[in-house]
Amino acid sequence: MALRVLIYSTLLFLGMTFFLILKEPYTIHVIGKDGQLIPETELFNAQNYQLKEGSVESIVQAKRVARYDGFDQLQGIHAGHKTKEGLRGILDSDEGILKEGILHFKTNSHYFRDDGVSLDGEDIFYNLKTEILSSNKPFIFTQKQSKTYGDSFVYQMKEGTINATNIHSFIQQVGKK
Repeated sequence: MALRVLIYSTLLFLGMTFFLILKEPYTIHVIGKDGQLIPETELFNAQNYQLKEGSVESIVQAKRVARYDGFDQLQGIHAGHKTKEGLRGILDSDEGILKEGILHFKTNSHYFRDDGVSLDGEDIFYNLKTEILSSNKPFIFTQKQSKTYGDSFVYQMKEGTINATNIHSFIQQVGKK
């Protein structure tokens, strides 16, 4: 009887061993059946706070964040920060990618500040370390009554200075028609 139990147990063990050898190993598939990447982590209504010297320096909010290997994809972005003078600036965009400290705002991007400065464009890059906005695509920069169109820009957000190429400006004086 004991010999029979040992033989059945050995056969069961060998059968399970062959099954595990032939079976495909359990892995998380990075690409789904529809060919799209599958995120490692997915967050909804996420907020990221950047703290400096005891105060909140910036807040990035997103309706959806999908974390992949090496980058994050954000949708419905609303990012706020404070300038050197204490002005509040807000950048909104439909979608973006955060990779290696660079936040790439892809579509429908709008930046505006409390003092009336605004910037509209596509394909805008924000370096989180240097706090510089830049783009090589056409943009519109508005400041009070003036409006500037250009082909590319580099905007120092803390200092409030912009360098642009191939610009066309329309300046209207206050009180004049």
